[in-house]
Amino acid sequence: MNYRELDELVVQLKKIFDVVRLVDVDKTEVVMPEQSHACYAVWNRQERCENCISARVVAQRCQLTKIEFVDSKIYLVISHYVEIDGKGYALEMVTEIRDELLFGAYGRSELIEKIEQYNNKIYRDPLSGAFNRRYYEEQACHMVYMDGVAMIDADDFKEINDKYGHMVGDLALKAYTEGVFSVIRSTDILIRYGGDEFVLLINHVLKDVFIDKLERICKAVSAKKVEGYPQIQLSVSIGGVYKGGPVKTAIVLADSEMYKIKKLKNSVSVYEGGE
Repeated sequence: MNYRELDELVVQLKKIFDVVRLVDVDKTEVVMPEQSHACYAVWNRQERCENCISARVVAQRCQLTKIEFVDSKIYLVISHYVEIDGKGYALEMVTEIRDELLFGAYGRSELIEKIEQYNNKIYRDPLSGAFNRRYYEEQACHMVYMDGVAMIDADDFKEINDKYGHMVGDLALKAYTEGVFSVIRSTDILIRYGGDEFVLLINHVLKDVFIDKLERICKAVSAKKVEGYPQIQLSVSIGGVYKGGPVKTAIVLADSEMYKIKKLKNSVSVYEGGE
């Protein structure tokens, strides 16, 4: 398909849908209509949607649907893979759900609350508050463009579990992530990748700022205390990569950097092969 053919298709689709737009998921930007802006801005958000079906659509070359909401309005979103002049995009078609009968026994407000709860349940780790491995597999690993990627290892987490038990280990894990959250922005993505490993994805950041943020995370975590156990000293080892390619590739590089300094503890190492 070329842009002329796409224009003709969009004209027909606009007879059915309230919004029809072409999304470049690599940059999370709307490229058609031509007023370029972040794709999530239409939902009054400052960051990528937790349930970004368009990233999956482009990665899997398929069609997916979801429900979104803005204030009290509820929308049906259909995302369809299209290839324009050899590049893959998501063609998003959006229409407001206006029929109150479709909300069933819940009603509009309760349905919105149920959707929020559902997204949190499937994509959030309840213990740490970070995104979970499912979020990585279904969302993050399909992201192509991300400035900074880091692998964060919670130093001595296994030893804390073994010595003090899992309840104290849970308290320690919360303290680790509280330290990370105290430094990162709401737009940054923290994922619990494994038992004691986290992936941090940071976009729209300069290299120096990225490195400084990783170092501040180290300091913030080491300053945290486990409630009731002041003798436990927390720290993290962080491997990072700046503009290391697709997220899947960058994570491998960041993981390698992390293992270089894991024995040192409370350290940061950033891959020098990026920009």
